Amino acid sequence: MITDDIEPTARAAGTVPGPDAPVESVWVGFSTGHRVLDETELASLCTVLHGHGLAEVPGRAARELISYTAPADAAPGAPVPPAVILHSATRTTRGFDGDLADVRAGRDPYDVAGYLESRAVSLAARGDLAVGRTRPWQDAVSHYGAESLDIGLTELYYLSDALLTAAAAHGPGGAGPLAALVDWLRERPSAVVRLYALDPETQVFLLWLKARAGLDVLYVDANNPVVSERWNRKNHIHPTVTDALTVAADGLGPAELLAAEQRQSEAYRLLGMAVPVLPGYLVPRTPDAESFGDGLVAAAALLAGRHGLERGCLKPCEAGDGARIVPGLALKDEAALRDHARDAHRHGDAYVLEAHMDFHRWGIGGRDFIVSPSGHIRGGQVAPGMTLQLMNGVSWEGNVTLTADDCARMGMPGEHHASMTRAMDAVRDAFRGPGSEAQGCRGGMVTGGVDFAVGRIGGIHGDGLVLGAIDFNLSSHGAEYMRVFQDEVAGDPDAGHVATRVYRPGAEAGMAATQAAVARLTPPGRRSKVVASVPGRWGMVAVTGSGLEDAALAAEALVDGLRAASLARGPA
Repeated sequence: MITDDIEPTARAAGTVPGPDAPVESVWVGFSTGHRVLDETELASLCTVLHGHGLAEVPGRAARELISYTAPADAAPGAPVPPAVILHSATRTTRGFDGDLADVRAGRDPYDVAGYLESRAVSLAARGDLAVGRTRPWQDAVSHYGAESLDIGLTELYYLSDALLTAAAAHGPGGAGPLAALVDWLRERPSAVVRLYALDPETQVFLLWLKARAGLDVLYVDANNPVVSERWNRKNHIHPTVTDALTVAADGLGPAELLAAEQRQSEAYRLLGMAVPVLPGYLVPRTPDAESFGDGLVAAAALLAGRHGLERGCLKPCEAGDGARIVPGLALKDEAALRDHARDAHRHGDAYVLEAHMDFHRWGIGGRDFIVSPSGHIRGGQVAPGMTLQLMNGVSWEGNVTLTADDCARMGMPGEHHASMTRAMDAVRDAFRGPGSEAQGCRGGMVTGGVDFAVGRIGGIHGDGLVLGAIDFNLSSHGAEYMRVFQDEVAGDPDAGHVATRVYRPGAEAGMAATQAAVARLTPPGRRSKVVASVPGRWGMVAVTGSGLEDAALAAEALVDGLRAASLARGPA
């Protein structure tokens, strides 16, 4: 059975440090230190490296850092440019803040910086260069045999901060830890830099790297800065209450009403992006918790009054991995709504309040999974097919191949698979159209995923299955590792489906021991892979299967075997 829960694990009672505990006292067992450069330091480094301030960086990045789009008609196995693999955790999704909040609350953290750097090594093909510095990253480099550059500076949490610090120390004669990277890129001017996110800090570094290598432009397998900072969140999915009230709802059927409200969202108004959505409204960030609570209460009232709904789901616009999602909110309980608003306001995000969905479910090995498919953009093109997210509550645990036949077997309406495919085309096209030109991001969305939900919401929408896009992950994302493995096994007649599985490794579960165990656990006829193993924090395995259920169960069997060998945590 698929039972492992990758959510942070609570410590024993009485050992919770508290929200004000000094970072020095709680920062134990991480791959990096806890130092994070502040705004003043970042501005100073930008001036040292470029002779200008941070305000000039976005404009330069838009001109000089070019999002790489693969040829639409490229044949499978066609040559691709060499790549620099450089995945840093990012302030955009609050990686450090999330890890620190977990340890202060007495939960085991993920070590976001450690696992992002480590798992990215599995993306490296022959001739690519992996850049990093943590011990799990070093283990992954050794396991995959990747060409690599270790820049050190592990006292800094963000790899991007470490790169900026190393760049500032780069001597006029080209000496320093980055000399090899500059030389490598100078010899390969068509190379692509593969990133987790093109955030402001990474932009500053890459502009410096481009200049040192003597290049006019630098290609990146990452979204344009406007996409990364403006559209890689949930703000644009739904309209505000004020904008939604401009829709004359009288006489509209449920589907017409949803479409009309979606046309008031920023995604449609600014980019022309029309995608299926659930009923929901944006609750903008306000200076104080009381007015934020007013906004949440107003959104709840409109969901209840216009859509006839009883429950909602509160989601932060910026957090990832299911963090801080509150399902099942009673829309007419104003006191509870205001309590949740006060708690949510502390984190600084805008939020969306959506219809609470009773997800359609599908059984795999005795466990009912919610049906939450996802589609992806790779190299600026829509990736073929869909994947089913393996979800534990609101937390993502992996992906498995999802075909149109699988959707039909699950009892989904026949048009749902086609509707998701059209939605992915609409997302791609939105970032190529005139609206994206006005927003400064035309052609700038080359990687990302859209998560969908399938289920029942009730109210005026009745008892039928509803499909809606619920999250836009417009950055490098976890499902890419399933897609890469799928590419690696393409042509294998026994690999019609593949699955990935995230789990919590044991404290001593390094890459070498984990790979040896997975090799023993993989039966003849299957192919498997250890994507990453950060001891005590985060791991992922991948495996082939003859069908959706077979692949998902095979991935779970690997994790069960790792538990039995004390290489994964949780019940054996």
